This record gives sequence, structure tokens and C-alpha cells, in this order.
Amino acid sequence: MHFDEVHSKHFVTLSRTPQPHVLMEQALVAMGGGGNDGMNFRKQALAAAGWSYDGLVPFAKHPDHAAQAFNKLRLAFAKADTPEQLLQALGINGDLI
Repeated sequence: MHFDEVHSKHFVTLSRTPQPHVLMEQALVAMGGGGNDGMNFRKQALAAAGWSYDGLVPFAKHPDHAAQAFNKLRLAFAKADTPEQLLQALGINGDLI
């Protein structure tokens, strides 16, 4: 999958068109199976990409860190078709929790 590069300003800018990080989050949930499984996979993939904050911390609070994590995800998406491949591209052995 191809996603545009994520910039810090995306987390503090309102837009009618979805920002790249929003599209990546949607893709993570879908790749993880949707519902609770998809949300758990999204959380696991974001953590593997370097987002070390819990779900209550908005990306806008740490936009530079969030941009780094999403750009790492963007590169991993280019190499992956399955959840396991995505986690492997992020440096995790591919075992889903």
C-alpha cells in the first residue's frame, strides 16, 4: 500500500480530506481484522513503529514523534501484505498478540 509522507503539521491541521496518518490507521484496523482485533493490531503496530504513548495521548501532543512513527509504518506498509509481514517489517518477529 502507498501512503503519502506524514508531517508534524498534519496532526494540528484540520482538513476535509483525510490526512495520511488517518488513512494508515484505517488500514491497520482493517488489516488486523476490524473491530477489537483490528484496534489491538493498530495499537501493536503503532508501538512497534515507535509510538510509546497509550491510547489516551493524542498524536497532536507529540506531533514530531507521531510523524516519525507513522513514516516508519508507511515504509513497512510498502513491504507488507499481511499483519505478520507488517510487524516483521517493523522489526517484530511477526507474532500477533
